[in-house]
Amino acid sequence: MSSREPAAENRGAPVGTILLLVVAVVFYAAMMGSLSDASHTDAAGRGLAVAFGALFATVLFVDLAALLIVAAVKGRMSVAGKIGSLIVVPAATVAMWIAADAWSNRDPSAIWVLAALPPLIALYALRARFAPLRALISDVVADLAMGIVVVVLIGVPLARTLFPPPRDPVAEARAAEEERARFEREEQAARQAREREAAQFAALGPDSAMANYMPFLHGNYSLRAHADIRKVKTRQADTVVMLKNGRLDDLAELLVFDVDATPDVCAAYGAALARETAQVDPKVSSNFLGVALELERQLPNLQWLVGESCDLGVPLIQLEKNLRAVADSSRITKFADELAKLRSR
Repeated sequence: MSSREPAAENRGAPVGTILLLVVAVVFYAAMMGSLSDASHTDAAGRGLAVAFGALFATVLFVDLAALLIVAAVKGRMSVAGKIGSLIVVPAATVAMWIAADAWSNRDPSAIWVLAALPPLIALYALRARFAPLRALISDVVADLAMGIVVVVLIGVPLARTLFPPPRDPVAEARAAEEERARFEREEQAARQAREREAAQFAALGPDSAMANYMPFLHGNYSLRAHADIRKVKTRQADTVVMLKNGRLDDLAELLVFDVDATPDVCAAYGAALARETAQVDPKVSSNFLGVALELERQLPNLQWLVGESCDLGVPLIQLEKNLRAVADSSRITKFADELAKLRSR
């Protein structure tokens, strides 16, 4: 093998190698993130985590294969390294699938394959691509290290799959019992949560504050909560208090609650709308678009209150102005147009 470096290696920045490395890092992080909780969830969760982990691993090794090809063409790789790479990449992909499944089944040793194998292959490719790294690591050392990787991180998972250890009935029974106990704990926790929710809702009535019904508006008791709110004796006063306390979002269905558009309600609503309108400004809130979309839910209230002669002119003018200033979609523009129609009534 000639020691002369390929001329192509010295032509400009290695943009292709850098891009492939960035993609590899992204999919490596995605793979490890998908598999991180696979051993701590139920069977369905484990299956989903392993499926996504295997998908990310496959894309990752396609990218690593491209990285090795670029390194072999643009850099310098030994003949043994080129031949070995043809074997290592597909074998490593299968080994990663096996390791992901083993990790989900609570085999702690599998994490070494998942965590170490992709970075080592990437390092081998980078060493072949860049002359400074080759000056630090000779071809013999690099090929020998890759050979050890093949034997340890790839060979062991494949061997365990082809020649599985004998079954351990005791360990299997213990694992089944742990799974059953975990399932029962989750079921008991869910049952207790449902019982607490039922008891809390049953304790409500016409003498309750309207705010106490808010947690039930979008769950199992949604229909009953909406009906019962209309029976709350203090709903007029409660509406004013909630608006003053910054709970405009909880009152997006104000008309459904059978609240009258009294002067107190109109004034409190106008003040609450003005406060939220001020948040539709990137100088005031980083979530200005989120606030704008939340305020869109208030459109039925606005149409009703304006129809009831509530004076909301000032906050409506400001909200329309702010919406048009930050509009990044036809949805927000359409909301602003609806406000303009309201002001022209």
